[in-house]
Amino acid sequence: MRRHGPRTFCARAPATAARVPPGGDAVSRAGETRARGGRRTPSAGGTTADELRENGRRAAEDAWSAQVNALGGFIRAQRQMAKLSLREMAAMTQVSNAYLSQVERGLHQPSLKVLRSIADALHLNTDQMLSRAGWAVGDPDTAGDAAPPEEAAAASPPGVEAAIEADARLSDEQKAALLGVYRSFVQRD
Repeated sequence: MRRHGPRTFCARAPATAARVPPGGDAVSRAGETRARGGRRTPSAGGTTADELRENGRRAAEDAWSAQVNALGGFIRAQRQMAKLSLREMAAMTQVSNAYLSQVERGLHQPSLKVLRSIADALHLNTDQMLSRAGWAVGDPDTAGDAAPPEEAAAASPPGVEAAIEADARLSDEQKAALLGVYRSFVQRD
């Protein structure tokens, strides 16, 4: 017998052999399933409800982080076009340069107050900055000419936003993140 990590296995045991935990009895795969309360393992071939929830949560987090990263990239590009250093912009916005750096790298979603001060420092329309952050309805390039939310919803394909809102598998945070990302893509057209 060879020792591999915390468990001991026979060197030439068949793949279907029972496993023997250290100091324990032999447990078959069926016994393991019963010991876990009869739940299937992910390797059993299907997806469980917990896995679906986890996948949905990950998708919403990915969508949210993509939106935050896009906002940070936009802020960095605007700062560089204005030929401002991070320290200069920090002084103008009265926000620490470390925090601004984290916003630009997509590690933080800035507050409304910080977004307004960044927009003022970069001489941008506040509505344009808010729409980039996913907080305002309207096209970021024409934020002053934005259509009311009813018209924006009417212009999108029927049922997309309603389907997101109606999906019971998504939390409110996930729905908000998905709707924000969806609207940001639709409004660019």
